[in-house]
Amino acid sequence: MKLKVIGSGNIFSKQNSASYLIDDKILIDVPNGTCKTLKNIGIEPSKIDNILITHFHGDHFFDMPFVLLNKRNDNSQYCNIYCDNTGENKIYDVIKLAFPNKVECIKKYFKYIYDNKFSIDKYEIEKIRLEHEEGIEANGYIFNIDNKYVGFTGDTRLCENVEKMASKCSHLICICNSIIGKKSSMGIDNLKELATKYESCIFYTSHMDDSAREKLNMLNIKNVVVLNDNDEFIL
Repeated sequence: MKLKVIGSGNIFSKQNSASYLIDDKILIDVPNGTCKTLKNIGIEPSKIDNILITHFHGDHFFDMPFVLLNKRNDNSQYCNIYCDNTGENKIYDVIKLAFPNKVECIKKYFKYIYDNKFSIDKYEIEKIRLEHEEGIEANGYIFNIDNKYVGFTGDTRLCENVEKMASKCSHLICICNSIIGKKSSMGIDNLKELATKYESCIFYTSHMDDSAREKLNMLNIKNVVVLNDNDEFIL
């Protein structure tokens, strides 16, 4: 797996909001500015045919109208959108606000998949229910290739299924939003607990505010990698 970090920050940080590109063609989350960032690194948004959305807060899907408009302008094929079953209405509403006169001509590029298990190319993927904010369904994803597991938490507090992901995955890209964890999101204190308990997993921190990033770089935890925008890894 080739992992490109499109964004590693939260909405209040200097770096882009959390988003990841796998093998130059599978996108996880589509926050504000994603299309511009992709173009700046030489990836045409219209060529991305598979998008996984962890949850429907604005900093995780508000660039969807622009991805789909790029597809329409390039007359590209449809886009598979993997998300929870509220996704179609929420993305439709955002497109209606952004481009009210183009909704119908963009709609043909939608194809929604709500399954908890599915395949994309060589990957078997499982959607994992996590715990974020009340009223918001939040999911992580585990990619399996030849029984090697790479996980992406999206936004979540420390919960039982985060621990299941850490126990199963050799690499886990996870939220570390702040120095101290909250009811809605993990912090450095939660990450240190996970890193100590699951030493065989390498944790890649994302969705960080600037103070958490600075603190993590100082701590230098042995099985923790602090992500930055435009980092690239082979996992």
